[in-house]
Amino acid sequence: MRWPFKRSNAGLADRVPDGGLRKFLTTTAPPRDTPVSRIPLVGIDFETTGLVPGTDKVISVGMVDVDGLRIPLGSAANFLVNPGGEVGQSAVIHQLTDDEVLAHGVTTEEALDQIFDRLAGRILLAHHAAIEVGFLAAAVKRIYDVSITIPAVDTLGLGLRALGMDEDHPRDALRLWKLRVRAGLPSYKGHDAVVDALACAELYLALAQELRIKDLGTALRMS
Repeated sequence: MRWPFKRSNAGLADRVPDGGLRKFLTTTAPPRDTPVSRIPLVGIDFETTGLVPGTDKVISVGMVDVDGLRIPLGSAANFLVNPGGEVGQSAVIHQLTDDEVLAHGVTTEEALDQIFDRLAGRILLAHHAAIEVGFLAAAVKRIYDVSITIPAVDTLGLGLRALGMDEDHPRDALRLWKLRVRAGLPSYKGHDAVVDALACAELYLALAQELRIKDLGTALRMS
């Protein structure tokens, strides 16, 4: 994913309430020449009711920090989000029921506050990051009527680089779990947001070493 951060993000801060989103908009992103050993990231994964931002809803969020080449496991966080309606057939995948998300889920506004508070001064890290970026941007647009850009490092893009961009690959070769097997990483239970966020973070560390990523600019360019 190309570097999408724009200085105009900061100019949007007065259009959103105090909290995590304003903090994100006004906090300077790490420079592109930040060495890989010092890049501050947040591994993020969403469980959703579908794959269409703006139509489908986030119902679970998992996050874990990546401090350079280290994952502080104490930073792992997981919470449910009340979608304001039924989870539908997506429950077959993530096993979260209507009763669970309605009883224990935070509002979308509260979820955005927590996520952007963690992202302030850090870079989003995800597998197929267009999903997380798309859902976040769509929610901010819907609730606050502002269009923001979110820099992201994508392990799917890095995985494609590792496999060879000019080669034909099986359809599932770029899935998170397939790339983890290739990297010699252990198997985890899928479709649990915080487990997937951790799995993505671990894969990133393996790919950063394999691809000899030197700095943030390289990681973004390869994503």
